[in-house]
Amino acid sequence: MEKVLKQLGLSENQAKVYLSFLNEGERMAAEIARKLKMDKSSCYRAVEELVQKNLLVPNPKKRGTTYTAANPEVLNELLINKQSEINNLSTSIKRLIEVLNSQQTSERTTYIKVEKGIEVIRSSMERNLEEAYKSDKIIREKYRLDYPYFKDPNHVKFVNEFAQRRIKMGVSIRQIVNFAGLDIFSPIKKTSPKLLKEIRLMPDDLKDYNSMRVSGYLTSITSFDEKKDYIVINIYDKYVSELYKNLFDFVWNKSKVYNTD
Repeated sequence: MEKVLKQLGLSENQAKVYLSFLNEGERMAAEIARKLKMDKSSCYRAVEELVQKNLLVPNPKKRGTTYTAANPEVLNELLINKQSEINNLSTSIKRLIEVLNSQQTSERTTYIKVEKGIEVIRSSMERNLEEAYKSDKIIREKYRLDYPYFKDPNHVKFVNEFAQRRIKMGVSIRQIVNFAGLDIFSPIKKTSPKLLKEIRLMPDDLKDYNSMRVSGYLTSITSFDEKKDYIVINIYDKYVSELYKNLFDFVWNKSKVYNTD
């Protein structure tokens, strides 16, 4: 019962004192304090607050004031007040979101970060998935399977697990790839509605040392050199992502379909 009363906005002391008056009937505050083994000042303060909430009715007498618990039906008024507070808060939050969104769209949000390492590639994939889920639920990706990190069994495992999470989230992927004869991703290396995946073969004049993944406002580029060292460039910008999406779609429309289920 105390839990429900606290959900209605009563403090722990207020809930205990009110329930005690309900059980004990008309009593002085000092009697309830002794009954609950509560500090007198804390009990008196709770009593005053309960009177203000119309949950206790004071009965002034020559020897001091006694109090009686109000009919529990009064709790309905607390519920109505609580619902009103929630409705007002909901309205205020909606207005706040509108203001924040208007401020956000009025200023261009951009960041660029250059990093190295296999963990950066994986974290970039995770961010791309989050961005896709928040926007149009599609990832556009161009890559080569002869990149060195595809020889790492742990990375292969991560990519397969990533694909399953992507599918569960309802995020589609379009890939322009150079498979280089590798079969490490056979279960997911196909165009398939079940896999939410479309694959097309990379044109010969596009087989450079760069991969690209873009979704939402995030563009991730992995760039290799002749020694197969690589950097990962993450660019978060609405207009840059539009550029890369348009470039990807242009190449996509000129690429051959790999295969279908």
